[in-house]
Amino acid sequence: MAARYQLVLKSGPNAGLTYPVEGDLITIGRDASNMLVVNDPEVSRRHARIYRQGDKYYLEDLGSTNGTAVNGVRLDAAHALRGGELITLGENTHLLFEAIDLDPDATIAAVRSSLMEEEAAPRAAHEPVITTPPPMSGSFSGQVPEPVAAKKSIQSAKKKLSPLVIVLIVGVIVLACGCIAFAIFDALNLYCTPPFNTITNLFIPGACPP
Repeated sequence: MAARYQLVLKSGPNAGLTYPVEGDLITIGRDASNMLVVNDPEVSRRHARIYRQGDKYYLEDLGSTNGTAVNGVRLDAAHALRGGELITLGENTHLLFEAIDLDPDATIAAVRSSLMEEEAAPRAAHEPVITTPPPMSGSFSGQVPEPVAAKKSIQSAKKKLSPLVIVLIVGVIVLACGCIAFAIFDALNLYCTPPFNTITNLFIPGACPP
């Protein structure tokens, strides 16, 4: 009776599961079209294949990005597999090629269905959560509140009118002082006393006797 084999996943996705080596060809890779699907980013879409010639199985790398190794030695050609050899796909997936005596009545999960079980599980859809930040204290959107706008208008008016107010105040003070002085001069008749009489006669001839 010819020896029968199975692949035991030692590390990587679905670690601990076993897969029977049956038929003349088993393709291995990340793509769902492979017979043995390995969901590892280090594994290429079509990574390697195991095929049978006579009573032996051969392992061949299919030009994968991260390579295929047997017992730590990277393959550059097809390799005749022997029971107990460790197959490494990429860096993280390790498969043990193991010889077994199968019970004809035993039920073993198919390679494809076993490896795609994880993909068949429903995945919860993640919807983006949009959050609106709370409005900043003291900030205004679009329009300045009326009290603030009115206050700024008054302050602006004060700044614009302040020089004019100062000029008016100074003018009133000067005018008041002039009126007071004129009243005093007129009451005391000082504008006709020296030396003011000369100035008075200069502006008003004959106002003061010589």
